[in-house]
Amino acid sequence: MHAYTLRMNHDYMTLVYCRDKAWGQHALTRIGSIFVSTTAVGISVPGYWWVLCIAAMTIGWALEGTFYRWLSDKIDNPERLDPKELPRIKQMTIRAIICLVAIYGSPFLALAFAPHPGPSLGLIFGCGSLLVICGQHVLDRRMVYWTLPVITLALVLCAIRLADGWVGYLLGFLAFLLGVNTVALTGASVKSSEELIEAQAKALRLADVLDERVVQRTRELEEAVKVAEEANRAKSRFLATMSHELRTPLTAVIGYAEMVGEDVRSGDLGSTEADLEKIRNAAHHLLGLINEVLDISKMEANEQVCRPTHFDARAVAQEALDAIIPLAAARQTQCELEIDESLETLVYNDEGKLRQCLLNLLSNAAKFTTDGTIKLTCRLSGPQREWIAFDVADSGVGIAEEDLPRIFLPFFQSDTSLTRSVEGTGLGLAISQKLSVLMGGDLLVTSRVGVGSTLTMMIARQFVENGEQAKVPLAVPTTN
Repeated sequence: MHAYTLRMNHDYMTLVYCRDKAWGQHALTRIGSIFVSTTAVGISVPGYWWVLCIAAMTIGWALEGTFYRWLSDKIDNPERLDPKELPRIKQMTIRAIICLVAIYGSPFLALAFAPHPGPSLGLIFGCGSLLVICGQHVLDRRMVYWTLPVITLALVLCAIRLADGWVGYLLGFLAFLLGVNTVALTGASVKSSEELIEAQAKALRLADVLDERVVQRTRELEEAVKVAEEANRAKSRFLATMSHELRTPLTAVIGYAEMVGEDVRSGDLGSTEADLEKIRNAAHHLLGLINEVLDISKMEANEQVCRPTHFDARAVAQEALDAIIPLAAARQTQCELEIDESLETLVYNDEGKLRQCLLNLLSNAAKFTTDGTIKLTCRLSGPQREWIAFDVADSGVGIAEEDLPRIFLPFFQSDTSLTRSVEGTGLGLAISQKLSVLMGGDLLVTSRVGVGSTLTMMIARQFVENGEQAKVPLAVPTTN
């Protein structure tokens, strides 16, 4: 992350660009030109002027090599580089280049006073130095004003020495104009370099955004695959459970029907009525299982509608609790009903769907509670008392925290081994949650393993025909 931040820093990218261009792409050309100019002076200029050229070349190469290693060590190890040091490194780089230009340019300045063809060589190699300045001195817009004076002065003096009188001064003025043009060209090079660096930074930012999108999309796809796999496993478990659940009442119907047939054939009808009652109960149970599957299918097809009527919510709650008392009693579980005194008698909503939901929630609580209590609380809720809340609290086995977000998914059962030992398809909570939303409310749950669960169903007290219900609060008080 630190390395990426440095790559987005303008000073850092400028230093990298300068290093790669000055000491990478053009290093051999520059060093070769210096060597050629020194050799040319030694061959063609009388005297010991070549000694000055060799001294400048040796000192320049030594300084250049030392500084290149120092700069490379800084910018090639971004994990050890403090971004606050970049301005200082940049200034030191500019100063080093100024020193190198002064060292390499001093022989050209001296050749202005050498015998011919010294001034001519000084003028030629000085013009080559101007080209180097135009293309490589791009660290800062003001850098050229520090590196140009020595070369420009050498050019002017060498040009003046090439002719006598006013012609010499004219040549000197033309040499000065070369320096002025160099300033303009260097400014254009600096601008081009900055635009290139900004383009690189923009490309890096776009690449980073693209990488983030790819990573995010990959995560979404992985999550979608996990959800699809979980849904497939849940449906497989549901089919296995349904086959078991359907087989149980069908077996009872067939078995008791055969017993009734034997009684009829033998003429002993003493136990026929009891057997027929068992057949009826098994058939009702079978019908209930099939109805649950049909209900969830209609909901997924958006075919369920709310048919509101006026009814007494307290009476519906009492009837639902009375219906599961035998199931709870078989498990030594006590049932309690608490109704808020301020609860209005008449409610305008779908009575049948409310009864179905309450039966689902209470039956679910009874199945998983042994030697405990089930309490149904009816109360008004909401800032304007626009909802009726039904709290179904039990002291049963509870639901694991990791299963809470999934208990309203169709076909999901939090504990397959346990739910296989009791009746149920795993559709009750999913149906109740969808019906609660259809009635302008929602179904929420809180639970702790080994302590119990509280499911709070909320419905609109006055259902609005166009379905524009008030927003259900995200959190509701519970009794657990």
